[in-house]
Amino acid sequence: MKLRSVLTTVALVLAGLACHGPSSEASRYPVDTTTIAPGQQLESAPGWYADAVIYHIWVKAFADAAYQDGIGDLPGIQGKLDYLQTLGVNTLWLSPIFECDYKGENMHGYDTTDYYAINDRFGSRADLKALIDAVHAKGMRILFDFVPNHTSTKHPWFTNAATRGSWYIWNAGQPAGWGLPWGGGSPQNVWKSGANGYFYTSFSTESLADLNFYNPAVQSEMRQVQAYWLDRGFDGMRVDAVRYLCETGPGQQADQPDTHTRLQGFRTLMDEYNSGDLHPHPAGDPSKYSSKVMIAEAWTNDASGVAPYYGNGSSEFHMCLDFSAPWAISNTISQGDATQLTSLWDFEQQTYPAGYRSAVFDSNHDNLISRPGTQYGGIKAKIILAEALTLLSPGTPILYYGNEVGMSGQSGTDLNLRQPMDWAAVSTQTAQPDSILSWCRYLLQARKAYPALRGGYATLSTDVGPTKALAYLRQAGNERILVVANLSATTQTAVVSGLTSHGVPSDGPVQAILGDLKGITALGGTTYTAASIPPYGVRVIYVAGTGFQTTLHGDLP
Repeated sequence: MKLRSVLTTVALVLAGLACHGPSSEASRYPVDTTTIAPGQQLESAPGWYADAVIYHIWVKAFADAAYQDGIGDLPGIQGKLDYLQTLGVNTLWLSPIFECDYKGENMHGYDTTDYYAINDRFGSRADLKALIDAVHAKGMRILFDFVPNHTSTKHPWFTNAATRGSWYIWNAGQPAGWGLPWGGGSPQNVWKSGANGYFYTSFSTESLADLNFYNPAVQSEMRQVQAYWLDRGFDGMRVDAVRYLCETGPGQQADQPDTHTRLQGFRTLMDEYNSGDLHPHPAGDPSKYSSKVMIAEAWTNDASGVAPYYGNGSSEFHMCLDFSAPWAISNTISQGDATQLTSLWDFEQQTYPAGYRSAVFDSNHDNLISRPGTQYGGIKAKIILAEALTLLSPGTPILYYGNEVGMSGQSGTDLNLRQPMDWAAVSTQTAQPDSILSWCRYLLQARKAYPALRGGYATLSTDVGPTKALAYLRQAGNERILVVANLSATTQTAVVSGLTSHGVPSDGPVQAILGDLKGITALGGTTYTAASIPPYGVRVIYVAGTGFQTTLHGDLP
């Protein structure tokens, strides 16, 4: 693939069309005249994302450094990289950072007005370059949020008559039979009056218009946007609203075959970075790889509905956000029943194509679920258990900013889930060895230190049953690690069976990575007794292998 020099010209032209707010704010948010050249790459072998721990940053809420206006920004993130690295994350996912229309209290950025310009509240292209370079200097990676399904109706493509009619989806009248793409609703929800008749909007608003992915020019432009930012150093992208790219009629507005064809085109471009002959190369060496990752937001609570977005395991997304997992984890803890969670993990392992990798998250910016700090009533042991089941899950974990300190946030109004990062809690909890923050660090230290915690998975049974305890095995090579959780409000002893059938020797030593062994340091034949686990406590136990390092912490008091 040739260097896309034409994109630099496109970016500079479009930069002048960005939305910069009222003229009275011009001095505070100056027009960005900086540029980013291609070449800011980090050497990455294919499959690196299996070892990633992703930290999801709502940029507006995280850290303010550029303008001291109370709005988080790119320099603010750069100033917190030491904290993030100490926490144990190694990959950052930024909420949308490109120019957008709405700049109010709940500025979200999914209403793009310029894909090549940086939201002026967040800084400049030079600030982004500095952040990418600083992230890579620490051996960390960074992902952008890509929004190809729709733009703001203030985007020049929509306001310009030359592109408006063919780049978006129009109908002369408001057609009957249509509703929301995920079900329910009416034609009035998705067809809005505009200059060319009625335009289609998946998200039931006059401010967003769906792009026409049957127009080859749109397909080409979206691939150019993708390539432009990957060439400038991003290590991958989370792709928004992937289920809705193509519509073929009423009730056929999601998960269409043509949508998968378009997504396969995105994946083909991603794979060019794995080929070893793509310019620019890390460190200018054509033998080096700059592998990129593509993550799907295929929002459905039905795990079977996610499977098609992996394609054949290598033809669409590398990872898909697991929207079933936060509720499965919550129900496991709140209802005291592990069946939903273990059934989900088993289903994915048995059903998804070879090469799949789930992206498991604790909560996010949307009205899916409350933050763990609210979901579990502020009970520390439950919050820690929820993070343990996320961070030690059979997938790649995503930690939403602030959840590592138990920030509150009630679902129902998405602004509740996008509040400023609680840096005071970070300061306080850093000094507390039994804080939520400290436990997140222990869990991430364990995940980094032991390949088994990033490897395979098997559900195990206990004598007390799934309403009182959850047990599962993680494995890689000859290494086996047992995770046992108490799902009850009282101290619990659980006898775990089935270990020897998964390569755990019946006479080998047992060592604690997290939690206390209570003097039981070996298997009892084919079983292991996890004794006196405290309420909602979790034990991480090294049961086979030669790589045990140290006990990070005992039981939570």
